[in-house]
Amino acid sequence: MTGTQKLHGPGLGGGNIFSQIGRWITLAAVSVAGLFMLFFSAAFALLLIGGILAIAAVAVAFFWIRAKLTGRPFGPKAVMEARMEELRAQMGSQMPPQMNDMFNAAPGPAMADEEGPIIDAHQTPEGWTVER
Repeated sequence: MTGTQKLHGPGLGGGNIFSQIGRWITLAAVSVAGLFMLFFSAAFALLLIGGILAIAAVAVAFFWIRAKLTGRPFGPKAVMEARMEELRAQMGSQMPPQMNDMFNAAPGPAMADEEGPIIDAHQTPEGWTVER
């Protein structure tokens, strides 16, 4: 059979009232210190995120103001639209007039044929075969 023995020590049951009070005061102090560290680290993280956002806002404002003062487009969509307009103007001067009208037309339902969308197209000796 196995035998059991009672362990004796300051935190293992019993004890006088002063050791119990000391244990509760220590627990309260450690809890307060832990919460202080949690709040301190959360505040530090918020300040760090706020600083990064402030730097990003300053950078965006700088590039936006620079674009407005120089007359250049700002943002990827505006840059792409400006490049497309430049390309259309450059290609339009090199194409015959009938091709220029087709190149400048907006894609969409106006350019689509009444027969429906093109499903497959392949080149044959007689020309292109289109399946709709």
